[in-house]
Amino acid sequence: MRSFRIVFGNLPENLTLSDGFRATLALTNNETPNTEFLITIPIQKIQQYGTTAISLKKGNYTLKRLVLSNAAGIIRYASPIAGAAKAALVSKPLSLTIPLSEKVEKIISAEILAILNTDTAENFGYPAGSFGNHNPNTPQEEMDKRIFIRPLIKVGDIIYDSIPVQLVVKSWNAKNEMTYNIHYLPAGTQSLYLSAKAVKHQLTISRWGIHDELLLQKNEIQENTVYDMGGSKAAKKPITVYEYKIMNGVSVPITKTNFEYNTNGQLKQTVVFAKHPDKTNYIIQKNSFEYTNNKITHIKTYNENYELEKTLMAQYNTEGRVAYMEEKRGVLFTKAFVYYIPLETQSGISQHFRVDIEYTHEHGLYKTYYNKQVHGGVIIKDQKSTGNGNTQEGLYQYDSNINPYAHLNIPDLTLSSLATHNATNSWKTWYGAYPEFEAYKFDFKYDADGYLIEQLITYRSYRTKIETHTSKTVFVF
Repeated sequence: MRSFRIVFGNLPENLTLSDGFRATLALTNNETPNTEFLITIPIQKIQQYGTTAISLKKGNYTLKRLVLSNAAGIIRYASPIAGAAKAALVSKPLSLTIPLSEKVEKIISAEILAILNTDTAENFGYPAGSFGNHNPNTPQEEMDKRIFIRPLIKVGDIIYDSIPVQLVVKSWNAKNEMTYNIHYLPAGTQSLYLSAKAVKHQLTISRWGIHDELLLQKNEIQENTVYDMGGSKAAKKPITVYEYKIMNGVSVPITKTNFEYNTNGQLKQTVVFAKHPDKTNYIIQKNSFEYTNNKITHIKTYNENYELEKTLMAQYNTEGRVAYMEEKRGVLFTKAFVYYIPLETQSGISQHFRVDIEYTHEHGLYKTYYNKQVHGGVIIKDQKSTGNGNTQEGLYQYDSNINPYAHLNIPDLTLSSLATHNATNSWKTWYGAYPEFEAYKFDFKYDADGYLIEQLITYRSYRTKIETHTSKTVFVF
């Protein structure tokens, strides 16, 4: 597979992406130039407007037509075809060649013009009537029935319903002639128009090697109905995780963690190895896990001398969420009380909520408070504060792939396993106390099943902003 993005010239700077603008591309593979297929994909802005990444099989393609439509399906912009009246207004009219051979993301530039009320499709070189009625006050005529697609992808015990998916729509008319459309749906429930000219539609979604198919006859389509599509597969769990520290181009191994499982697939223990100066391995830490009703309720941590260093006890509420924790580390004893507050921004499977955690320290420290907002499996922001006024605030950006640790369900004092995806960027602010280093550059690699397999995080000095080192984490499943 090879990927490319199309960036648009001539678009106005005040284009509102919240209006649901999407691009529809008509492409041909040069090996089968008489077979045309469509791709519908969301628009984003990274320095300039363009599509999100599109993946196709290695080969050479030709972009034949390109239009931009709003959430109502009304075509508002189009790229003119060579020889048409509007082609004189751009420097590179269609068609455009898209060679996809190298393993790099191609950037293809295409010029877009607004469709005026006096314009016809023929002005742009498109078939008559293909723009429908582009008056923004009337709906598009070609797409008679609107439905909603809600992807539900279950991996292990986690349901992912806030991830982008690829949707292929095949439609047949009364003459059994088929049209083929590829839609790259953004995360969440998305609308889709099904043409009234077709007598049958086949919808297929895919993500992480999971596929689901829905067949709808014309008389079976229920307009404005939400159709759930998805599938399930077992979760892959890490066997070994390696951690390295890279300084001045030299990579030094720091730890190796082995994960051992019971016959029922539950995590039994983790063994963490480090290296002596002579490069020989030794066990620096071992964690053993105990379960009650399939939930981890006790974690015992042993140091390199096989002495009990720390214990953590967790209790759960009726919904299966951690409600209370106790951590003992020598004479230090911390209690954590956890509260969940639903937010009105989302309801259903991915109910958005805020987590409030109150810590009491029986070794004389101030009380500590921590809260974070969970939206669709990601932490969008958090805040930690202490009774003496020190505060840390964070904003986060996540990918749409699988966090390997989420499927282990290991409780900890910050409930880090609530994030089912991987944080790809963070912006933090400190008040009162400041760190020595801050993360500022992130790079990730994934396998074909969507799992994180390599993570690079580069740090710099908080005060001087000079880059200091990079941490590298490698996952083996």
